[in-house]
Amino acid sequence: MATTDPITNPITDPAEPTWFNDMVTDDTPPERVEFLKSFDTQDALIESAQSAQNANWRDAFAGEDDKFKTTLERYNTPADLGKAFREQKATISSGNLRQTPDENATPEDLAAFRVANGIPAEAAGYLENLPEGLVLGEEDKDLFENFAGAMHEMNVEPAVMHKVIDWYNGFAEDQQDTMAEMDNGHHQETEDALRAEWGSDYRANINLVGSLIETTFGEENASAILNARDAEGRALMNIPGVLEGLADISRKINPVAQLAPATGRTADQTLEDEIADLEKFMKDDRKAYNKDEKSQARLRELYQIRIDHEARKTA
Repeated sequence: MATTDPITNPITDPAEPTWFNDMVTDDTPPERVEFLKSFDTQDALIESAQSAQNANWRDAFAGEDDKFKTTLERYNTPADLGKAFREQKATISSGNLRQTPDENATPEDLAAFRVANGIPAEAAGYLENLPEGLVLGEEDKDLFENFAGAMHEMNVEPAVMHKVIDWYNGFAEDQQDTMAEMDNGHHQETEDALRAEWGSDYRANINLVGSLIETTFGEENASAILNARDAEGRALMNIPGVLEGLADISRKINPVAQLAPATGRTADQTLEDEIADLEKFMKDDRKAYNKDEKSQARLRELYQIRIDHEARKTA
């Protein structure tokens, strides 16, 4: 090695060798020499370099992601991070991310596990403090209280339970929409079929059906019948044969029920009022009446309704 002029590059006296003699030459800047002199040994220099590298390794990993950098502060060195990564990967590969209490767990163990994993102490806790926008219908509470009990036995996390409720609400809404669309279609089919069969008697026969159900079963039970469905989900009131049968029964039981009562009048009074109007028309203008086949047919129909109605009252 070339000797160094102490004036231009004051390393040491050649008689006093240092650990970094082999690392400098005549061209080595003085400031670098001074830097090397600040370490007693080569190991001290290496340790310092590693410490400097470790101090900034999180920046290299996280970049501008401050949240991730905060997470990295849990680890002292890249080696610690690598170890944690390997352990997590092994846990995922094992398929056992969360060790649930076994059958030998004490009540204290189970309670501690639930606290640690955010699981409510009681099943009812699943249904409390639901996330914003998530609503449990009053009619569904019994169902979900029972379901929550089963989920609690399995120590399911609240987020899973909330997802189930959210899915169910969407499913129920879809079912209601589907049912309403189906009912509308069936209603139109039934009305078209009965109008074709009953003609001008359609409205009268519908009145007969409504009157029979209301007067025979009462308001509460009438609602149950009006909303009843067959095994395939079709509303009974959207089945032509059912309406035909009910109209026939009603006509036999209470003939005047087919008349829509005028405001403030009973069906009997409405019957007599309409007969009186047609008889007056016949008496006042017989010639016009004789040409009006529709009025004649209606009067004959009303006479028959009155006969049937009187016969029913005396039976």
